[in-house]
Amino acid sequence: MSELLLQGQHDYVKPEEVRVAVLDGAESRNFFELDVNAVQARLNALPWVAQVSVRKKWPNKIKVFLTEQTVASRWNGNRFLSKDGVVFKAPDRVKVPLVSLSGPDDQAKRVLEAYYGYQALLSAKGFRIAKVNLTARHAWELTLEGGTQLFLGRSDELSRLQRFVDVFPDIQPRELIAYVDLRYDTGLAVGWKKNEEKVNDQSRR
Repeated sequence: MSELLLQGQHDYVKPEEVRVAVLDGAESRNFFELDVNAVQARLNALPWVAQVSVRKKWPNKIKVFLTEQTVASRWNGNRFLSKDGVVFKAPDRVKVPLVSLSGPDDQAKRVLEAYYGYQALLSAKGFRIAKVNLTARHAWELTLEGGTQLFLGRSDELSRLQRFVDVFPDIQPRELIAYVDLRYDTGLAVGWKKNEEKVNDQSRR
């Protein structure tokens, strides 16, 4: 076996990695002796591989169809999260900006789904999320592009986020906002980069 036919998406998996995994000893075996299951197992062990199928093609070819992980975000700083909410570790070969999500590993899919919901609400007003964190106490914390932090607490996150969207145009000066604490029933607190703080109570608006 001496020829490799590689098909499918491979933006992150290097062809040489595939070749090494496939042809590891395969070149010394004939068509009938090659263990396709062993080759497939080696390919599935490659970090960026999500699914793979291997076929032998007479007389000396190995045909590989490969599907990579569909990366959605960074996870807890040193791993990635797939679009299916699966946490995986792989060499960092991503060339586009990714949102950073963090939280307990068993809550990864929940955090990803929450991010999609938060971003959908915020994007209508031109905001983009840089980070989402679910704390050990299951409280939500967001960081917007530009560095402003939003503290949403453990309940009513979407309504609290809507409150931020409604009130934000009235908060000045915007460039000095360090954080907005929305863990109130009817109001919010603003933390300033100059270590000042003021409370904006919606009940007075």
